[in-house]
Amino acid sequence: MTAIALTDSEVTLFFRGLERSVGVHLDLSKRDLLNARLEPVSNRLGYSSVDTLVRALNQMDLLETRQQAYAALTTNETMFFRDPELFELLKNRLLPALIKRRADSRRIRIWSAAASTGQEVYSLAMLIRLHFPDLKNWELEIRGSDVSHSVIQTARAGIFNDREASRGLPLIYFNTFFTKADCGRHKLSDEIRNMVTFDRFNLMSDRFSNRRYDLILMRNVLIYFSLKNKITVLEKASQALADADSALLLGGAESVNGNPRFVMNRDPRWHFYTKKREG
Repeated sequence: MTAIALTDSEVTLFFRGLERSVGVHLDLSKRDLLNARLEPVSNRLGYSSVDTLVRALNQMDLLETRQQAYAALTTNETMFFRDPELFELLKNRLLPALIKRRADSRRIRIWSAAASTGQEVYSLAMLIRLHFPDLKNWELEIRGSDVSHSVIQTARAGIFNDREASRGLPLIYFNTFFTKADCGRHKLSDEIRNMVTFDRFNLMSDRFSNRRYDLILMRNVLIYFSLKNKITVLEKASQALADADSALLLGGAESVNGNPRFVMNRDPRWHFYTKKREG
């Protein structure tokens, strides 16, 4: 029997739940995206169609199923050293300044708050290990988080296929930190994998801890949020930064939308934000 097609109101109801839960804003023009992203989920979970899956989620409290469906609708596009100019900025300006300011405590905490399958946060770890070897003796915490369980599991494994390993990855890092794995894949060294911890975290609904970070990367995620949800997440991010010397890095098409808690910093090739000094 063919499932009854979802009505516009049913799709809208589902999208409202998606936005409340993970912040991603979609409208009726994204019905094709809904079908494409959720078809593998419905097949894997034994639903006869995407329509049946969505209708079930609209009518019942199916937490684990809902998490899988919502995660499938988040965008996990990533690559090593995405936006090379930003990593040059980190290497030549942000990290040296941060190291100088933290010389007494000898502690740095970094959070990639939309880490996807780990390429961004691993890029940062490789950069630090190669160019700032003295930080081996520091208390260095590098955290990667994402709303999707499956991509976090992939990130923890640190194994990438030819395409993933070649996208954006300079040869010096590949030769230094990767070894061959099975089936033509490439495994990141334990040294780099052990520098990073991963956890599932929902920027919208999970409570931010009292931990304070010196650097937060939240790149290419707020572009999918409504203005209201952007304001909510940016307020949380400002509270998660350690002090006025700490920085928030967003994607090239993102901004803090005039949030008064941040000061915009410009570089000839990039921009970033620091926490506004109080008083």
